[in-house]
Order: sequence, then C-alpha cells, then structure tokens
Amino acid sequence: MKPIDAIPIRPAPASDVAGNAPALLHEIAAALDTLLRTGREYCIDLSALPLSPADRDLLREALGTGEVRVDLDTLGNSHIEETGVPGVWWVCHRSEDGVLLTESLAICRVPEIIPAHPADIAMGLQGLQERMASREPGGH
Repeated sequence: MKPIDAIPIRPAPASDVAGNAPALLHEIAAALDTLLRTGREYCIDLSALPLSPADRDLLREALGTGEVRVDLDTLGNSHIEETGVPGVWWVCHRSEDGVLLTESLAICRVPEIIPAHPADIAMGLQGLQERMASREPGGH
C-alpha cells in the first residue's frame, strides 16, 4: 500500500473549471422571476465569489450583450452594462486609480446608481436658472 503522499493528484487548472456559473444562472433566473412578480430587485456580488475565468466567460456568453452602457465618473469610474437579458445589468466600480472595487450583477429595471438624485436635480435646476438669468437682457 502506498502512502497517501505518493498518490499523484493533478487538479484541473482553475481557468478551465466553470463551477459556479451554472448555479449563478439559476439564481439570476429566480431573481428575474421575482422581479417580474413582485418588483423586488436583487444583486449578486461577483467580487465576493470564487469565479474562474471560465465562469466569467460562461456568464458573459449566457447573458449576452444588451443595448445600454453607462459610464459614470464620480469618485472613480462606474461602468454599467445591460446584458442581453433585459433586467440583468453587469456593474463594475473602480477607484480613481483604476483598481476594481466591486463587480456585481444587478437584477432590476434600472440600477439605482443611474437615476438622478433629487438633490442633484435641485442643484442642476439652480445652475440652469442662473445661466438663463445671465443671458437675459440686462443680466450679468
């Protein structure tokens, strides 16, 4: 009998294994069903999961590419991309120096970061009114 150390074990390279993507696809389908039935949104934090490159490739292939892409420059860069499955958004947030901070899949109509905040709208209105006043006859 050989000692256990003598038994050759060769795990498959991590880049060749797509172990978590199939389960994530089922989770996404369930979240979409919930969104349709109840309106409840859902988020899957990809940066907290052990995903191999093969997992990411499988997710990208299965979800496809949608029509909407949004880049936000606020305290770093946020890239929001609609997948080919309406209601599923790939969201990446990077620091000002380009380091990936978070990556997630948002299952929602529109990710919360996109709509303008009421305080920002109020500031925009004030700025517009000031620009309009400065262009009126007698304005400065």
